Amino acid sequence: MMKFCKKMDKHTFILMFTAFLWVMICNLLVQAFLTSEAVEAAIGNIGWTIFLANVLFFIKNNPNTKEALLENALGGIFGLIGGYLFLKFFIWAETWGCPALLAKMIPIAIFLFLTIALHPTLPYVFNNNAICFFLVSLINKDTQVGLLTHPFTHFAGVIVGNLVVNLGIVILVGYVGKKLAKGKE
Repeated sequence: MMKFCKKMDKHTFILMFTAFLWVMICNLLVQAFLTSEAVEAAIGNIGWTIFLANVLFFIKNNPNTKEALLENALGGIFGLIGGYLFLKFFIWAETWGCPALLAKMIPIAIFLFLTIALHPTLPYVFNNNAICFFLVSLINKDTQVGLLTHPFTHFAGVIVGNLVVNLGIVILVGYVGKKLAKGKE
């Protein structure tokens, strides 16, 4: 029978707390340096892309870190490209008098078809991360306007989220794990 609550050993707790601290430090730095109105007007708000890249990396449970980082980054960028093209198509279709529902359904159907049909061929690009970034980029007017006005900033947010935050965690947790293993000997 499965227990409702399991006790975490000290070693695992220290590793998890190390990862938590690194994520908090990175997010605080993003908030401190990238949230002023002048910076946001110049490059847009990339905080959500970094945060989402980080969250999706942790729910992967992929034993191969290199594959997880690559899948996270490429899927996120494809999802943002899909969101950007969706918005461009929607604006174009509405200017030609296309009903709003049809203007929304066509690009969504194309994006979902590509993601589902091409996933077996190119799983690093056409994956759940792509769908997640696609949906979040279209969730409200702020993210839509941000993606249209500063698309490359959002791509950079995915890359920074994977390289600085996620790769940093992999390196830091690996280092702390080795130190803890030496301490047990």
